[in-house]
Amino acid sequence: MKSADFYCEGEKKIPIKGCYDVIVCGGGASGFIAAVASSRAGARTLLIERYGFPGGTATAGMMVEFGSIYDGRDVIVGGITHEFLHRLEKFGGVNMKDDKSHAMVFDPESMIMVSLKMLIESGCEIMFHTLVCEPIIENNVVKGVITESKSGREAFSGKVVIDTTGDADIAARAGARYEIGHGNEKQFQPVTLEVIIGNCDGTRIQSSLAQNKVFIEQAREKGDWTIPTERLFSWGRVKKRGAPENIESCFYFFNATNVLNVNGCNTQDLTRAEIEARGQVEGFVNFLKNYVRGFENCYLDRTAAQVGIRETRRIIGDYILTREDVLSGKHFEDGVVPGCNSIDVHDSSGKDFVHEFLKEGEHYEIPYRCFLPANLEGILVGGRCISADYRALGSTRVMVVCMPIGEAIGTAASMAIAENCLPRRIMVQKLKETLKTVGMKLE
Repeated sequence: MKSADFYCEGEKKIPIKGCYDVIVCGGGASGFIAAVASSRAGARTLLIERYGFPGGTATAGMMVEFGSIYDGRDVIVGGITHEFLHRLEKFGGVNMKDDKSHAMVFDPESMIMVSLKMLIESGCEIMFHTLVCEPIIENNVVKGVITESKSGREAFSGKVVIDTTGDADIAARAGARYEIGHGNEKQFQPVTLEVIIGNCDGTRIQSSLAQNKVFIEQAREKGDWTIPTERLFSWGRVKKRGAPENIESCFYFFNATNVLNVNGCNTQDLTRAEIEARGQVEGFVNFLKNYVRGFENCYLDRTAAQVGIRETRRIIGDYILTREDVLSGKHFEDGVVPGCNSIDVHDSSGKDFVHEFLKEGEHYEIPYRCFLPANLEGILVGGRCISADYRALGSTRVMVVCMPIGEAIGTAASMAIAENCLPRRIMVQKLKETLKTVGMKLE
């Protein structure tokens, strides 16, 4: 067959393997919290995840750093997210920066164990090693999903479907309108493969970004730096749970590799990104050994299971959150999720990235309307595919914002079940009041 030819698969009878109140597609930072919230509220909930563990970007992507939930005046996030952060710290494998911000670097294995335990405790049903392929749609209402796994092709009906795939795969295939990249399919923020480095001497390591830019300039002049960026993005010490406390031989994660012009919704692009990023790792480790104090005897401990994607599809919802909304600390009548993280947009050229900060003591809200795909019913979106412009996404995509998004949409889904209505028809004021009271509020 020629590549331009088509193969007609023919009709298939797909077995319906289960009927649920809520189906959560994707078990990353937003998805696993959504599943916990929905299940705790009494909805029969199914979480479908393509890997053999939850966590998504935090675990498979090994982005092992949570940002701040402190706006300079108040701790703004409570509920299940707050509970999770404290349970993770108590479990171990956490380098907590301070009690107010709750910002931390964590061991991905600890994240897996704590999030999995919370899912099991909630009573949520879990399907790992399963891809969600297609939505089931009737009269413009999403009624369930079709999956593919080692068990074959299967169907699951759901009264509410939550899309936390990161790329809005189900919403897009259901016909939701969306933007992608910077509004132009040829412009995307670079992608990165996270690495953890072993045998680092923490007593001698400098944390200055300016100094590391100097090291990179020196290495580039000698041909020892070929990564298309002029700086390291982030790094920090990883305390592995149960490992000996030896600061002179410890572990650091690095967010440093960089691959350009990658559409994370294109398999060929993703394949190229994996090959290029992994090809950069050896040179990066050698750079650390030869140029950066404290890493002279380091080694590669592990790489992430996949490259980290900063942006793909952004659903066009009932409201589109803007950069101005974020930076002005705007609040909304239907605002259900607080955020205070800076806007972080990486230049598509790969050279650098820019932070835009909110004023100290201020935070913005994400309206419930940002989780509702315009002109589509029975579905909520969460995580980095919500309805926002690409600059606002630079704040909302971070995991400590994605987690309370998960709680909001999981709670909203359970309310839709209890009220026997579509998610667009729930009483948002009641949702706001519920989010103030559910979950543990640990101080």
